[in-house]
Amino acid sequence: MVASAPLRGGHLPHIVGQELADLVRPGLTPAQACVLTVASCPGVTDVLVAASGASDWKEAADAVAQPPLTAAKLREISGVLASP
Repeated sequence: MVASAPLRGGHLPHIVGQELADLVRPGLTPAQACVLTVASCPGVTDVLVAASGASDWKEAADAVAQPPLTAAKLREISGVLASP
């Protein structure tokens, strides 16, 4: 399965913030956390991203080079996002 627009046109990293990015994996930028989370979803084999420059491509490539998130970590992230 191919996931497209994991950054929602560049809007998502501004919403995520560093605290949530660190929950995903410490040391990642918010954009990298978004890309890694999408890439770690069960069944996703490819992630299509748009980038405005070489540094954006490198940031996305560095994110998908990380080991995938575990199912437990994905559930934890979902729980945080679902809480009021």
